[in-house]
Amino acid sequence: MSLLFTLRWAARDLRRRWVQVLAIALIIAIGTGVYAGLGSTAEWRRQSNDESFAMLHMYDLRVTTAEGVDAPAGQMAAVLAALPDPLIVAAAEERFIADTQVDASTADQSILVPGRLVGMDLSSGGPHVNAVYVAPGDGRSLTESDSGQPVMLVEQNFADFYGLSPERTLRVAGDQEVTSVGTALGPEYFMVMTEEGGFFAEANFAVLFTSLETAQQLAGRPGRVNDLVLELSPGVDPEAAAREIQKTFAESGAGLGVTVMQTQDEDAYRVLYDDIESDRQFWNLFAVLILAGAAFGAFNLASRMVEAQRREIGIGMALGWSRRRLAVRHLLVGAQIALVGAVFGVVMTFVVMAAVRPIFESMLPLPVWRTPWQLDMVVQGAAIGFLLPFLATAWPVWRAVRVMPIDAITTTHAAARSGLAPLLRRLRWPVSAFRRMPLGNVLRAPRRTVLTALGIGAAVSTLVVVLGALDSFTATMDRNEVEILGQHPDRVVATLDGFAIEGGPELAALAAADSVGAVEPVLQIGGTLSTPQHDDLEVVIEAIDLDSDVWVPTFVKGSLGEDRTGLVLAQKAADDLGVTVGDTVTLEHPARQGDGFAVAQTPMPVAAIHPSPFRFNAYIDRTQLATFGMAGAANAAYLLPDVGATPDDVEQELFRVPGVASVQPVAVSNQVVEDSLKDFTGIFQVLEVFILLLAILIAYNATSINADERARERATLFAFGMPLRRVLGLETAEGLLIGLLGTAVGVGVGLVLNSSVVASMWESTMPDMGTDVVVSAATMLTAVALGVIAVGVAPLLTTRRLRRMDIPGTLRVVE
Repeated sequence: MSLLFTLRWAARDLRRRWVQVLAIALIIAIGTGVYAGLGSTAEWRRQSNDESFAMLHMYDLRVTTAEGVDAPAGQMAAVLAALPDPLIVAAAEERFIADTQVDASTADQSILVPGRLVGMDLSSGGPHVNAVYVAPGDGRSLTESDSGQPVMLVEQNFADFYGLSPERTLRVAGDQEVTSVGTALGPEYFMVMTEEGGFFAEANFAVLFTSLETAQQLAGRPGRVNDLVLELSPGVDPEAAAREIQKTFAESGAGLGVTVMQTQDEDAYRVLYDDIESDRQFWNLFAVLILAGAAFGAFNLASRMVEAQRREIGIGMALGWSRRRLAVRHLLVGAQIALVGAVFGVVMTFVVMAAVRPIFESMLPLPVWRTPWQLDMVVQGAAIGFLLPFLATAWPVWRAVRVMPIDAITTTHAAARSGLAPLLRRLRWPVSAFRRMPLGNVLRAPRRTVLTALGIGAAVSTLVVVLGALDSFTATMDRNEVEILGQHPDRVVATLDGFAIEGGPELAALAAADSVGAVEPVLQIGGTLSTPQHDDLEVVIEAIDLDSDVWVPTFVKGSLGEDRTGLVLAQKAADDLGVTVGDTVTLEHPARQGDGFAVAQTPMPVAAIHPSPFRFNAYIDRTQLATFGMAGAANAAYLLPDVGATPDDVEQELFRVPGVASVQPVAVSNQVVEDSLKDFTGIFQVLEVFILLLAILIAYNATSINADERARERATLFAFGMPLRRVLGLETAEGLLIGLLGTAVGVGVGLVLNSSVVASMWESTMPDMGTDVVVSAATMLTAVALGVIAVGVAPLLTTRRLRRMDIPGTLRVVE
């Protein structure tokens, strides 16, 4: 009977405060649901990535020739026969890859973007390494009979972005017409990335999969190849195999200047897997902040429930009840709250998973998506949801049962002498007792005020981190835009389909175009920078005229001497290599030797630093090209439109010029990342909804408890004739004060976390980009609106209760 009585008593306590109990259970559910729901996405992505790459036989090693260099078909594969153990290679297929322009315009919109031709070996049912996937309903796959035919598959991300039908007519560079027979996913383009640093760049970059012969014909390089993908035999170490293959090609005399890549060197592969861990840490941080808000809210509720029943506890002890038995009663209330919160948390987990699943599937359309129910995450979330309120209840219960019964029973209200309320006597403003009331209530119970403020602060800090990450990304892209646009935002980059010489017909054809006003030759080659103390760093070297009026990078440190020697590095690259102006780095690059290319290593001084956020952008003056054995060479050009012409005019005209692989306005690269941001922020928008709901619940919970605790105060005010609007005004003022305190705490914590989170998140996800840590004024205003307004307006939710208050009954005190 004793246990049954205790259970019924605890149930009565629960019913008396069912609104607050429900609110705190929902707060706990949001915290645990976000933790378990977002925590499940790591395993979803890992399983989906593994199965998708395995399904399409992602290469183990990839051998690429130097920029603009190709070989006769069969030559690259033949080099493998000279390996010390050729059996380490289980399968090898040659490809031809070339830049192009793609015109996919429809009747409703003009779509002219840079792209890439990927020529694959379709013989014997190929490709067998780096295959492509055509989903049901997205057209048909390529077959051996399509070899040499102008048919191809359009990369699915690009097609989906523009809503292109699988079967349609396209045009590629040289105004050549081709036919799309379907849309497909390739393992290198599960996440579309470009050299400009864009990710999710499907809006501005089109990949076309076709037969090897067709790609060769369209690029004007019949019978040539420049790419080799390999599948290694089971048990072979990829790193050791890469060294052997690199050495074998160097000794072959083919003069291809090859680079051997492992799977993890592929940007899309690396980012997809690295992003899992960084996202897991990112989501866990948000979950911890939200759980912190739930914990403060639970502690606040439990403390105030126990304090409100102080006299009941004292009477119980005076009647002979043991402290343990009285503590059990209140702990049972905590256990019931914990149970409700844990159950709601499981439900909320499925809500969160259902909200984020379509975002991930849309953002990363892998051929295989696995989204299993993660029992371990749900159990962890439920366990956390149960322990939080239970532990939050234990502390105030322990404090309450340790007081002397006479002290607990005493009805004399000492609140006026408690807390920091005496400070009001030293304040000369405000004079009116009613106007001093909100501030007095805040100071009278500092522990309660701090707990409420910390709950609000947890929600605000989460919002600051979420929006601050977006602000930082946007600020970084703005800095990049200022740098690349320079004095000529209409600048256009034209890429040639091979090497040309200054004064040659290829560059002359560009200059002869009616829409082109100025032509600046450029040589773009890949390279690797290294120092004895730091790992290698891949860069794109651009040889340009560093005195040009078309465009030159800004120097934030250093300058070129009269001999115009040295590298101009990005600040991010210099930091990662641990060098500054005047230091020397080793540049590994392709260099012409005879009729071919070989990999050479050249020590070069760092002449200057430029402010681009992308570390792979490096520049040299064209006068240094003799060092590479390529004096006067170019494979691209910077163009300025002629007077009255636009970048679009240049694109349209050069699209039909032979030898031009792609044309892209430099402003497009910034558009690439802006388009990326739209998809990337989808999950953040989901989080914002939960954060807003959390803040509202915490604010309502605090207001509801205040309404119960101060019922006699409000009844007294009504009894003296104070109107409802004035009482609500006092409560709103108190809420605003607590909201300001919570917002200040949340913004401070958010700023600190933003610096570390942004740095670590972008460093692991995009190590090539140096991100500015910025929190915008708009973010600060949003945080203030959430923290202050949400708490300030919460008292309005008690209007109905105040209108229906029984004033005499509320004022009555039964001793």
